[in-house]
Amino acid sequence: MLNSATTTKKQLGLTLIELLVVTAILALGLTAMTPSIRDFLLKQRLRSDHNRLYVDFLYARSLAIAKGQRVVICPSSSGSGCLQEPQWEHGWLVFIDSDNDREFNQNEIKLRVAHKLPESVARSARSRQRIRFFPDGSATGSAATITLCGPRGIQFAKAIVISNSGRIRQISQSADGNQLNCP
Repeated sequence: MLNSATTTKKQLGLTLIELLVVTAILALGLTAMTPSIRDFLLKQRLRSDHNRLYVDFLYARSLAIAKGQRVVICPSSSGSGCLQEPQWEHGWLVFIDSDNDREFNQNEIKLRVAHKLPESVARSARSRQRIRFFPDGSATGSAATITLCGPRGIQFAKAIVISNSGRIRQISQSADGNQLNCP
């Protein structure tokens, strides 16, 4: 019979080999997950940028109806005026267009200023870089499409379409089923 002095001691830790095996398994797992995490983050950033712009179009239209005034949304990098180029990724400005010239003047009411989209490119046609909503909710002129593209490529592009009636909708492919064109 063995007494307590001769019994083996219980091991309290990991050996170096066990620690190296666990570290190697964790490194392989993290390496395999990194591309999918990166794609997920890029997808979420584009979705967030797209939703910011979409919500501000909805906001501009609803304010035009609620206040019974013309409201303009246009690309703006400074928040103090509209850009002459249809580059929405620099930010945008929503304002009440009291003098009906589609330009922000100091005597007009600024409703919202949005800042730069960090990783997306957002462009519209040169002819529709200022979208004006009337008190009845319409946005007369030609239909406008603002396409947003991120670093993942053209197959993940999204767009916002504003019809003459003022309907605002989101699309991820063109009307004929093809991919959207990125600027």
